[in-house]
Amino acid sequence: MKNLSKRLLTIASFVKEGSFIADIGSDHCLLPIFLCKEGKISGAFAVDNKPGPYERMVLAINSSGFKEIISASLSSGIEKLDPRADTVILAGMGGILISEILLSHKENLKNVKNIIVDAHTDMHEVYKALSSLGYALKDSRFLLDNEKPYDVMLWEKASEKVTYSDKEMKYGLFNLSKPNEDWRQYYTHRIEINKKLISMLPKGNEKIALLEKEDNEIEEILNTL
Repeated sequence: MKNLSKRLLTIASFVKEGSFIADIGSDHCLLPIFLCKEGKISGAFAVDNKPGPYERMVLAINSSGFKEIISASLSSGIEKLDPRADTVILAGMGGILISEILLSHKENLKNVKNIIVDAHTDMHEVYKALSSLGYALKDSRFLLDNEKPYDVMLWEKASEKVTYSDKEMKYGLFNLSKPNEDWRQYYTHRIEINKKLISMLPKGNEKIALLEKEDNEIEEILNTL
């Protein structure tokens, strides 16, 4: 079995002991098998919507020694979610797709207490979708894995609806108050890129104001600690 990446290990760290997970877009089923080996979960429901990845997933499960507690599904998103699942993992996809998956079959989330998300793009869409579904952000960890940025988030079912500001949705709620070294590194580089773009744009270009606003926002966050 392949070693888990830094990103997948971070996702695994957010899974609570004894959970029954649903891993959406599981592909090689690396995460469920790893969590079973660690004895951290009671079972898993691995989902993929393409025949090729689904077949790889089944082969991995059959050779893992955990086929009694990991089931595979050739289906789309949470459309056929196992009702035993109390934790849903959506990783390795864009924020718009994650939101569509959750909102299109929200009736299947009734038993889901925790949702772990790793959105590569459009993080604000994830915030909007999950808060509208009654979940609140409980933890997150920004990381660089092979120089690519990821913000892994743990959402929990909340008793009251929580709303988030545009700034919180753009940069990440916990990153605003406690940016870690990877966040600082990534966004310090982002400022440098923005300044280069500004220098290449003709004066008066409307993009300049947006880039300068972003740089000011980032510098303000970096200077908070």
